[in-house]
Amino acid sequence: MRHTIGGTWLLGLMIVFIMLFVGFIVLTINYSRTVKIKNEMIDMIEKYEGLNNSSVELVNNYLRYTGYDATGVCLTDENQTGVYGALDLDGTMLEPAREGVRYYYCVKKYDGANTSNYYQITVFYKFNLPVIGNASGFTVKGSTSNFQSNDDSEYEDSIGD
Repeated sequence: MRHTIGGTWLLGLMIVFIMLFVGFIVLTINYSRTVKIKNEMIDMIEKYEGLNNSSVELVNNYLRYTGYDATGVCLTDENQTGVYGALDLDGTMLEPAREGVRYYYCVKKYDGANTSNYYQITVFYKFNLPVIGNASGFTVKGSTSNFQSNDDSEYEDSIGD
């Protein structure tokens, strides 16, 4: 009887370590997928020299194609301005981010050196375990390089105020 109880305890310990290992693998795979998506989005924005209807449409199509469905809140500070989010992936317009609203991705335009600009992209990923489900969500941020954009009028067209 004593050997059976000891074997059960050892089996339970093995199951816990397997679950921890599977959780770590799932976390790593989801994170690397999200980083790849963020890098592709940055490349698309740089290719079209900024945020305009063409780049937003290309990003939205790419996200739909990859099956990206994570959402998150863009604003973490009440005084933050100039942050825009994609509420749906069907349109080509971004809207000013509001508190408590979940977006697919967020974009903020910054002034760089001289007359150059750069954009900060925020995408979200969720940590799903097979048995537990959606355990938590995280953000992944990245910035484009500084570039001279000639998109100021098109940028104003692609954001909705």
